Amino acid sequence: MKRGISIIEIMILIAVMTIAVIGTLGYRYFAAMDIRRSDNELTAGRIASHLCESWKGIGGGDSAYNPINDSDSSSIGIITAASSSLAPEKPLTFTLLKNGGYYKVVADNRTYYVTMSYHTANGNLQTLNAIVTWPANLSNNDLATQKSLSLSELLIVH
Repeated sequence: MKRGISIIEIMILIAVMTIAVIGTLGYRYFAAMDIRRSDNELTAGRIASHLCESWKGIGGGDSAYNPINDSDSSSIGIITAASSSLAPEKPLTFTLLKNGGYYKVVADNRTYYVTMSYHTANGNLQTLNAIVTWPANLSNNDLATQKSLSLSELLIVH
């Protein structure tokens, strides 16, 4: 009887190792994609939060607030006016800001579209709203499918 490893045993070992390596590579790919998706969501949340807080703090909820003219907003990215066809729709009962309410923000080499609107209720309670959208496809800026995040904040107007 000969001692050693047969060719069958080597082939089985190679097959098992191949399956383990492929599984690990797949896990790493999907983990990297999840990180990119979460980075986009965090950036969108940061944009919405910053714009609403600036609107409350600097603009006092004024419908003429313009984040393009707000020097502090440059910390979140480059803000320019956007076409209404690219930006998300405002909620039905809300009113767009007087300067148009549609913005394009380029942050972290990604393009986000923002719609800013407000709703006044009971004369002194105002809801400020920012909706941020970005392409769901991580490889390009194709707007065919979009992800979105909406943030509303309440403001008591004196």
